[in-house]
Amino acid sequence: MGEGDVALGADGQVAEAVAAELESLSNACRADASRLGRLIAPDFHEFGSSGGEFGREVVDRVAAETDPGGESVGVRNLRGWLIADGVVMLKYTSEFGGRRSNRTSLWRRVGPGHWQMFHHQGTPVT
Repeated sequence: MGEGDVALGADGQVAEAVAAELESLSNACRADASRLGRLIAPDFHEFGSSGGEFGREVVDRVAAETDPGGESVGVRNLRGWLIADGVVMLKYTSEFGGRRSNRTSLWRRVGPGHWQMFHHQGTPVT
């Protein structure tokens, strides 16, 4: 470990991934392709709640579609698990535009305190 690096246990790693997820869902981040892009891995893959399959191109699409002052994504029942050192799985239910979706995200630590989402899945709740 380099100077300033601190080995984090499971709770600390999950907490960092949760913070990254919540940032990625904030309107300020979603409307800023550069900021959102720092949180999305180059090998990102998504099965969207629309049924579509997406890669990293979602960054520009989300930024173009997000109104910084508009409705924000609601998050309920957010929880996480350490899968392996530096890999965290998060699950939650999102609410946006009158729709609810169950969501799962996989996050990878790419540097001290820096996490990137490399997989996401959204499933509509009926």
